[in-house]
Amino acid sequence: MPEGFDAVYRSYGRPVYAYLARLTGNPATAEELCQETFVRYLRHREDLRGGNGTVGAWLYRVATNLAIDQGRRRTAGPLREEPAVEAPDAVEARDLDDRVRAEVARLPAELRAVFLLRAHHELPYARIAVVLDISERTAKERFRRAREILAHRLAPLFSERQT
Repeated sequence: MPEGFDAVYRSYGRPVYAYLARLTGNPATAEELCQETFVRYLRHREDLRGGNGTVGAWLYRVATNLAIDQGRRRTAGPLREEPAVEAPDAVEARDLDDRVRAEVARLPAELRAVFLLRAHHELPYARIAVVLDISERTAKERFRRAREILAHRLAPLFSERQT
C-alpha cells in the first residue's frame, strides 16, 4: 500500500479521475468528484492504515458513491441519459466510438460501474465486489448483463458496417 497522500494520489489519482469521467460523462464533474474523493481520503486515511491494499478499493467505492449521489440529485435517475442510438449511415470509426460510449453511458448506474471497472480499469471481480460492496457473484452477473445489453443495442451498428 502506498504511504502518504502524495504516493496515494500518484498511484490512484489518474485512474480514479478516468473512472469518474467515464461514469459521469463530464470531465468537470469528474474532477470535482475526484477532488472530493481524495479530500475524504485525507479525512479517513488513519482508519485505512494497515488495510493491506484496500486503499484503492476504498477510493473507487467513495468515487462511485459520490457519482451516484450526484446523479440522483441531478436527475433522480441514471447519472447521464444519452439519446438512443440511431442506425448509422456510413459511420466512421470515431462515430462508432462515440456511439459505444453513449450506450455505455445509458447503462443503469449499477451496471455501468461494474462494466467500467472491469472493461476499462481491468479490475478483477473480487476487487470490484469490494469496491462496490457487492458479492463477487453479483459483480460477475452485472458485468454479464451490461455486456448483453450493449451487444443488443450495438448489434445494428456492427451488422450495417459489415454490409
